[in-house]
Order: sequence, then C-alpha cells, then structure tokens
Amino acid sequence: MSYKTVLFAAAAWLATTPQVTATPPDVTFLCNRMPEVCTNMCWAVRCGSPTFSQTLNWDSPNDDTAKKRRLSAGCQKGNKCNKGRKGPGHRGGKFTSCDEYPFASTSDSKFPNGHQVSRCVPPVENSRQGKALQTVYGRWRKKGLKSHSLQIAFGNPGSRGVKYCGNQKCKNDGFQVQDKSIKKRDEEPLFKFYKTGSGMVLGSLTKIDTPSNFTREVDDQEQVAPHFEAWKEDVEGEDVHVISDTVLEEMPFEEAMKHFEGDA
Repeated sequence: MSYKTVLFAAAAWLATTPQVTATPPDVTFLCNRMPEVCTNMCWAVRCGSPTFSQTLNWDSPNDDTAKKRRLSAGCQKGNKCNKGRKGPGHRGGKFTSCDEYPFASTSDSKFPNGHQVSRCVPPVENSRQGKALQTVYGRWRKKGLKSHSLQIAFGNPGSRGVKYCGNQKCKNDGFQVQDKSIKKRDEEPLFKFYKTGSGMVLGSLTKIDTPSNFTREVDDQEQVAPHFEAWKEDVEGEDVHVISDTVLEEMPFEEAMKHFEGDA
C-alpha cells in the first residue's frame, strides 16, 4: 500500500469517526523487543472481529479466574502453541508460547467465550510483555489498588517483523486466531503516530493528549539522554529500567514510517 493511499484512507476515516482524547498510556510495549506480541495486540485492537479497546480494566484476578480466562482465549496449559500440539494458529519452531488479548489479568478477558485474540509467539517475547504489565501492576499494588483502568500503546510500531501496527491491510497471515479459527476482517481503522521527547515513535488508535508525560520501560540498547528522569523498579526480583518520557505531537504517517526505514 502506498503512502498516498494510506494517507487518503486515514483522512476519510478520521472525517467520519468521533475523536476521543485519551490520557497518556499506562504501559508502552516496545515492539522492537516483542514484534510477534505487538502483531497480536495490533490485530486485536484494529483487525479483530470483534475488535478490542486499548483501554482495558485490570482487576487483580485470582489464579482460578486467570486460568479460566486463558482457557477461553485458547491459551491454557497444553495449548495449540506447545510442542507436539496442533490446531488453528500452530506454528512450531520457536513459536511455542500463547499470547492472548485482552490479557487474562483484565476483566475484558471473559469466559466461557470472550472472543479473545491469540497468537503463537516466542516465549521470550511473552515474558517481556508480562514484565511490562507487572511493572505497572506493581505500582498500583503499592498504592493499595486492586483494580485500575489500563491504557496501552505501542512503542516503535514500525520495527522489523511487526505487522498491523503500521496500518498494513488487515489480511490475516494465518496465525491470528479468534473463536478457534483464522478470521478475516474488512474494516481497517488506522493508527495515529506521535513524536516523543526521547525520539521513540508512539502508536495508538486512540488520540493522546499532547503534550503529556508518560512513564515507560527503556530498551536495553537505548541511549537515554542525561536530562531524562530515569530510575529502576523491582519486578519479581529483577530491575526494570524506566524513564519519564513526553508525548510531544502527532506525526504524519509518512514521517513515522521513515523513522523505521533502516529497520526494514
């Protein structure tokens, strides 16, 4: 799809869609570190049938409830992604971990059938996603909270290996599973992209206030300028490096994608 085609489609879609301004994200997933996981989440919020919101509701579920939600999503123990298994979405190789959206840690992941979207992904990527979520949940638990709305966004959405986050066509690659089948979708809402103070590109279907501050995890390879407020947070015995970043302004699609040209 050409830049001009996407830009024309974006203008038409925005003209007919009510615009809702949202607060900055609670968690920003670094897509360069979890391309398969971001692919799954972007399909769920943009291409699924039904689609799901980027604003979820964390409710600190007990183990039994979380287990039922994973079963509803098809990500229970002994699922389609595990070695020796089969079924719609099975990939084999390194793709042995089942990622679901909405997350089992949120009330939006319902059972017995919540229509959750799932994808077989590398275990290391699923672990990184889980750590990003636990970092946020840990902050809320320290405040005595047991539930909270959870706004997500996508960092570096044009990175190598990421699909659907860069407004590509919603053509199922054969590995996006919903209701135990490989579904197709015709409607293609478009992501908006934002400049940040750190230089990272932020992607979101929901409009974000600008300027606004948000806290995010730092990529292991990322060089953080000295003027940024940075610190470490303990997540299940491991240090997670985070910074206070700023959403500066919305970017044109073409400019956002040029940011990743060397990554393609």
